[in-house]
Amino acid sequence: RALTLEQLRGVCDFVKRLCKTEMLTYGASPHNDRLRRTGKSIKWTQVTQHEICSELIKKVIPRKHACSWMELVSQGRPQPGTFFCSHSWGESFRDFMATIEYHARKQSHMRSLTYWICVYANNQWQVELGEQLTDSPFSAALRKADGLLVMMDKDAEVLQRIWCVFEMSTAVLNKKLSMQFWSPLGQVGGALVTSGPIVQALEGMSVSVAQASNPVDKRRILNHIAGVPEMTGIVDEGGSKSLDPSFPEGDYEQRLLREHEPRFAQMDT
Repeated sequence: RALTLEQLRGVCDFVKRLCKTEMLTYGASPHNDRLRRTGKSIKWTQVTQHEICSELIKKVIPRKHACSWMELVSQGRPQPGTFFCSHSWGESFRDFMATIEYHARKQSHMRSLTYWICVYANNQWQVELGEQLTDSPFSAALRKADGLLVMMDKDAEVLQRIWCVFEMSTAVLNKKLSMQFWSPLGQVGGALVTSGPIVQALEGMSVSVAQASNPVDKRRILNHIAGVPEMTGIVDEGGSKSLDPSFPEGDYEQRLLREHEPRFAQMDT
């Protein structure tokens, strides 16, 4: 369920036009209400994957006909992913596309490139994660990809998102999967990105600061990296998962990080 470079460029052009005509606006949500921007037009420089998901994908694809964006634009044809993109949804889409374009120009098979990006690969009305993390669409796509492309946004938020940490840990454990770090300025470690905040953030990466919007996801992923049963400290009641109160949030995670420090050190280095 990957998008071709041309399909990604199509999304980019479409979003640009929507912004230019002020047709793309912030939807009603507690977050937008708090920022007092509900109903206001979104500038091209400020659009993120959050707005693309809520104000474009979910408006074009109604719940009753739910499917992924990739399924819509490919008309049902399979498009395996050449590269799996690990990224922060909070990065500006403009910067995201700049990174994609930099990366694509350096590939020898530019025309056949495809990128697996969760926003467009998953049905955003109902993302099925599976019983185990290894059953998730993220794991399935990583197993088929040629490489993992870590999209280093300017604030390096990607390093602080637990799902991105999970994706990177999969690459670390799977020696056959190459992992590259790219930014809107080019490849990290390349001629244009040899120092600065992005490089410093990468050098100082720590799994302990990674966060998730769902605390259950964070615990499952930390358990997975530590090598302990994934559902340790989690209660599953009829498919509804929650933290086990006998494993206090925060205390359990810190103990896990201490007791399995060598496993987490693989990520921090």
